Amino acid sequence: MVEFSTKQWLSHHTGASVGLFKRAVYFIIRPLLSFKYSRYLSPQTIQAYQPRFCLGARGLPLESRRSWGSKYLKHVREALMLVQGTGTGWDVISWAKLRPHRIIATDMFPFEDSWEDIARYCYDHYKVRVDFRLSAIEDVTFLESNSVDFIASDAVYEHCRDLPGVMQESFRILKPGGCIYASYGPLYYCAGGDHFSGRGGLSTCFNHLQLDPEAYQQYLEAYQEEVEDFQGGARYIKLNLFSYLTTRQYIDIYREAHFVVKELILEISQEALQFKKIYPDKFDLLVNKHKDQCCEDDLLIKANFINLQKLNK
Repeated sequence: MVEFSTKQWLSHHTGASVGLFKRAVYFIIRPLLSFKYSRYLSPQTIQAYQPRFCLGARGLPLESRRSWGSKYLKHVREALMLVQGTGTGWDVISWAKLRPHRIIATDMFPFEDSWEDIARYCYDHYKVRVDFRLSAIEDVTFLESNSVDFIASDAVYEHCRDLPGVMQESFRILKPGGCIYASYGPLYYCAGGDHFSGRGGLSTCFNHLQLDPEAYQQYLEAYQEEVEDFQGGARYIKLNLFSYLTTRQYIDIYREAHFVVKELILEISQEALQFKKIYPDKFDLLVNKHKDQCCEDDLLIKANFINLQKLNK
């Protein structure tokens, strides 16, 4: 029987933060990093998505994501912000630093102990009122239409089985001109897309795609720990919490929900690049095996960072 635990919220927040000097360095070298990583994608993909940047891991630190993610939000101090899929709530702290008028944070699982502490922390440090609610992100009927200025989420959309429903509800509650920031990944068809594969070394990072069901189950059992993260791969696999979408499919869903894509940043998986280099035959087999579900670039794109906007009528 596997047990699940949760990370301590303040250490999670502290561990995800990066100092001002490092952020400045990343800001300076980001265009160079983007040039480097964009060369791994096909010209067709670059033309179709027109990403603002193509980056590797850690190319866009937490504080930089918050600044970039809220760049289209006017009058931050007056804004009502909705943070979706907050989990323990640690991500709320970084949004509270912007000092919006109010934050509502939701998750489909209760984390009452940390929620209470974080709400107090945000008010004591930033004078921001935070209200946590137990709610699925596709069902926020407690919010009125055209009432929210900004919606944010991290590592949520890759777990949504009904993303069109999520976007429809998000469109309803956003004010005209309101914005969405979302980062999500690893995407399912990339290395470690099940949030588990990769345990056991580089050769296993695509196990969720290259193994048959029986062999995959044996792999899971061999590398599963007695205590797993409540918000980790073992539990996501058990509950089948994956969207199984590619970057193209995500963008199509946003546009079908009548959102405008303002900017997109792609994160390229360094593990996938190494796998392709060291195991070229295995990589080619994966491309052929999943050609009806994704393209070669989808095996390399680890995450999306996106800004969306609901235009004024």
